[in-house]
Amino acid sequence: MFQHHLALAMGVAKDDAPTIGVEGTDVLVIEPSTLSGALKLPPSKSHAMRWITLASMDKTPTRIGMWETGRDVKSLIDSFSKLGISWNGDSIVGGNLTIPKEVLDCGNSGTALRFMIAQASTCGFEITIDGDASLRARSSLHLIESLGVSCQKASTDCEYPLTVVGPFAKLVVGIDVAKTSQFHSAILLMAPRTSGFEIITEGDAVSRQHSALTWRLCQQTGAIVPGAPWIVNCPDVEIPPDASMMAFAKLANLDVSNPPSVSESIGHSLEKSDLRDSNDLITPMAAWLSMAEGGVISHAAHAAHKESNRITKTVEMLSKFGIVASVNSDGITISGGQVPHKPKEMVETYGDHRIQMTAIVLASICGGTIEGCNLHEIAWPSYLKQLQDCGLKVTLQPFIHDGQSDGRAH
Repeated sequence: MFQHHLALAMGVAKDDAPTIGVEGTDVLVIEPSTLSGALKLPPSKSHAMRWITLASMDKTPTRIGMWETGRDVKSLIDSFSKLGISWNGDSIVGGNLTIPKEVLDCGNSGTALRFMIAQASTCGFEITIDGDASLRARSSLHLIESLGVSCQKASTDCEYPLTVVGPFAKLVVGIDVAKTSQFHSAILLMAPRTSGFEIITEGDAVSRQHSALTWRLCQQTGAIVPGAPWIVNCPDVEIPPDASMMAFAKLANLDVSNPPSVSESIGHSLEKSDLRDSNDLITPMAAWLSMAEGGVISHAAHAAHKESNRITKTVEMLSKFGIVASVNSDGITISGGQVPHKPKEMVETYGDHRIQMTAIVLASICGGTIEGCNLHEIAWPSYLKQLQDCGLKVTLQPFIHDGQSDGRAH
C-alpha cells in the first residue's frame, strides 16, 4: 500500500482557490490533512437489497440487521412500503403487492430500479417508477423487453417516469448479461411471484459474483431451479460489510475495523486490476495506482453504465488534481509516481458517489473544493464523519462566485 502522505512529503503545489462553481451549491472545502485510524465499513447494499427483496415475499417477519442504512437501500425499502410491504425499521413482513398510491422513487439506485421493474411486472395493475437525474439517464428498456410486458413513458424525451404494465406471462426469458448483472438478478428474484419460466442468459457476463450472490441467497430461502417459483422462507440476517468500500480505506491508508470475509466479498479484490467482476473499484483504484506504480485497469467497460460514465468521468476528475490518466478500450491506463495538486476549480463529481468519495480522499492530500457534499450517503452515510474522526479537515460551504461564503464545520 502506498503511503497516503507521500505527496505531501514531496511538496504539494499550493494553487489558488477554486474559481468556478454553481451559485449557492453546498460544497466540501477540504484542507490538507493527516489521516490515521480505522474506518468501519457500511453494510453491503448488494446483500441488503437482495435480502429485502426476498423478505418481501415471505409472509413471516424477517429481521434484517444493518448498523446504518444508505439512501439506495432506503429507496428500495420505501418502494416496497408503497406496495404494501411492512417495514418497522428492523424487520420486514412480506406478502402480495398492492396498488401504490404514488410513484415509486428509486432515487439514485439502479439496483432498486431494476428490482422494482421486475417485481412490478408480476402485478396485474400499473406501477410507475422514477428516480433522480442520474437514474433517468440509465435505460431499463432491455429488461422490459426481456420480460415481455408493456410500458408507458411520460414523454418521448425521457424513459422515466416509467409505468410498467403487467402481468408477466412469458415461459422463456432471455437476458443480455454483458453490460450489467442487475437485469439477471432482478429476473431471478421475481420468480416466486410468477408461475415459473426458463431463463436464458446471453453475452459475456460481467459482475458474475453479483449474479452468483443473488442465486445463492435464493437457494438459502428455498429455491431449487432458476426461474421456478418457490415458497420463500427467509432466515433472519445480519448484512455483512461492503467489501467494495475497502478501496477507500486503502486509498486513505486507513485500517478497517470490520473487514469482510472472502466469501462475502462478491469478487472485490484490491489486488486485481481486471475489473470484470468488480467495476465499482475503478475510481479509487485509478487514484491509488497514480500515486504508486501505475497500471492498466481492464475489463471494466460496464462501468460506463453506472450513475455516470464512470470510466471517462474518473479520468476527468483525476485531471482536476493534475493526475494524468487515459481511457483505453475497456478501462483506464494510469502512469505511476504522480502527485495530486490542489485543483484550481471546484471538482465536479457527476452525481456519482464513488467519484465524490475518491475526490474527498485526494483533497485530503492537497486540499480542494468538492461538489456533491452528501453523495456518499447513497452507500455510506457515516463516511465523511468517520474521515473527520480520522483527521480530515473539512467545512461545508455554499459556493459563491466571488469566493465569499459562510463556512460551517460539517
